[in-house]
Amino acid sequence: MNPLVNKHKFLSILPLMITSLVCFIFIVIVHNMTKDKISINKERATLAVINEVISVKYDNDLFNDNIIVAVPDHISLTNNITAYRARINNQPVAISLMPVVTKGYNGNISLVIGITFDGTLTGVRILKHQETEGFGDKAHQDKSDWLLGFNNHTLEGFTKVKSALKKDDSEIDQLSGATITSRCIIDIVYKVLEYYSENRDTLFL
Repeated sequence: MNPLVNKHKFLSILPLMITSLVCFIFIVIVHNMTKDKISINKERATLAVINEVISVKYDNDLFNDNIIVAVPDHISLTNNITAYRARINNQPVAISLMPVVTKGYNGNISLVIGITFDGTLTGVRILKHQETEGFGDKAHQDKSDWLLGFNNHTLEGFTKVKSALKKDDSEIDQLSGATITSRCIIDIVYKVLEYYSENRDTLFL
């Protein structure tokens, strides 16, 4: 092939090559400038969620004091959860488990659950759901204070709740218009308390 033709082709694509290189360099610079900020924002968002369900004092680096645990699908449909451990003077005081995922009426419901070291619920919040607006979504903390009814319950207390639900005589009421959703959440919270009771020492290793 004629060298002049090759040169002409090279010169024709040179601007595109230069533009691509400049764009690549720009992307790398922006990424390096923003990655720390993104990481900090992610940490803050996660801690905000955890602090909503852990109403205890702690003095450890909670965000980095965590383990990922493989769990059966009756605890989380994703088969794993992250356990964030709260401590004071290196002694465990509470734990936050997320995402706890169960099946709702229209799809999966993702939860974060806080439990004190002795096994008392400190909070339950919905992270994501696919429930129908105006019905199943009434369980969400932005729609009602229903989830607050879980606070301060223990496994022993929840066993009574589960029994009372069969008779429709529970202190944690099923939500009108969201019966299936509320039953699913009550059931998974009970299973998480049961799991925590059986695996507490392992979770805090």
